[in-house]
Amino acid sequence: MHASEFFASPSCAGAPGLEVPGGQRRNWFRTHLEQSLPAGLSPDEVEAHLVGMPEHYWQRVSEPDLRWGLETIHGFFRQIAALNVPPSLPFVSSRQSAGQDSTQVMLCTWDRQGLLAKAAAAFSAVRLNILQADVFTRLDNVVLDTFTVTEFDGARAATPARLEEMTFLLEGALSEPPRFASLWACSSHRFLAPPGPERPVIRFDNESSPTGTVIHLEAPDRLGLLYDLLEALAQQGLIVTSARIETSGKLARDRIHITDGHGRKVSDPERLAALGRDLESALRTPE
Repeated sequence: MHASEFFASPSCAGAPGLEVPGGQRRNWFRTHLEQSLPAGLSPDEVEAHLVGMPEHYWQRVSEPDLRWGLETIHGFFRQIAALNVPPSLPFVSSRQSAGQDSTQVMLCTWDRQGLLAKAAAAFSAVRLNILQADVFTRLDNVVLDTFTVTEFDGARAATPARLEEMTFLLEGALSEPPRFASLWACSSHRFLAPPGPERPVIRFDNESSPTGTVIHLEAPDRLGLLYDLLEALAQQGLIVTSARIETSGKLARDRIHITDGHGRKVSDPERLAALGRDLESALRTPE
């Protein structure tokens, strides 16, 4: 999984603007971090991040988010280094969005098939609404995903108790074997907010990205929409390499980059047509 578009403008004074290529911004951050290393982090940890994150991460990340990401990954590695801690255990940190009634949640763990769908399911299970999601994978297979969420009414930031419930369910969904309670809870949105009759708009684009197929989706927003979309892709053996999730009012506009299991574009017309039918069915019809 990789980055997304329309990321927030950098807030660090002196940082190159978003129009500057990602490689140049990464070099600026390298120099800046060398002068002010985040507390508790080694130079090797910072260099692994500088080398391992994709270019479009550097085109969009701000200095506060970069430091938060470094601290989150550090927390993940420190966690799995502890005794009797399974390597599948995710590390989750959160903060309230500045000046907004929303919460940012950062998730770090090892990449695996269906990870993003399980994360989306855990949010919907505790009735947290995902307004935006930015997902990245480093070269060492470390995933760093950031979700902007609200309580389901869309007017309040997530409470600490709600975030704790979400983390518990996500840990259970990612454990080996998964906890039954997590699996049940993560599918409960189908009973709470079943898909409506409206047809989603789904468009496949093999031109705008040189490395994958882009799915453009517009659909009425509802609880569990993102999970249903991502789960359908996972069941088809497709890999999400980049995602941009945006919700405005009652309309969800998603841009998902995918490849097949061999890292190639999905270009066969018959397979794309079948995928479109499967996605429409998953988004409209409860199982």
